Amino acid sequence: MKRLITGFHLDRFQEWAADLECGHAIRMQHNPPYQYCSWVGSAKGRQEHIGDLQECVNCEMPMMPDSLVLFETSSLYQKESIPDNFISNYVVDAGVWAKIVIKKGLLQFLIDPNSKTQPVKGFVLDENLCGIIAPGIAHDVKPAMGDVEFFVEFYREIECSGQEV
Repeated sequence: MKRLITGFHLDRFQEWAADLECGHAIRMQHNPPYQYCSWVGSAKGRQEHIGDLQECVNCEMPMMPDSLVLFETSSLYQKESIPDNFISNYVVDAGVWAKIVIKKGLLQFLIDPNSKTQPVKGFVLDENLCGIIAPGIAHDVKPAMGDVEFFVEFYREIECSGQEV
């Protein structure tokens, strides 16, 4: 999804990142042939590109409905303790949503809509980007590189009377 660049900042790796109108940030690196942006190294170059459109893959992450309440939190998982059922084709129960929260490291997160018309969506989760698992849609996770620590929060809707559905 294309978003406007509103500014720039140095990220935790001391790399320039574009601040987008949606609130996400995208690292901007001059890395031919993958990305051409030699201008990012100068203040003038960055200023000239404020207002440009940039693809924001983070906006493709599903959003949980506001009506959900937390009902369970998993234990803390590490690279060697990720449950086998999370690694490939994990699907939460009907009516349940889940949020993968990263405490340390990076985690690859794939959303497979089980549809021939929509592509698989891939993300690299970190402390700033949580993975959202929607009911009935398969997901895969695996460590992106190095150590990772994360937990999963499980949510469900409540009825107006306060009773859980």
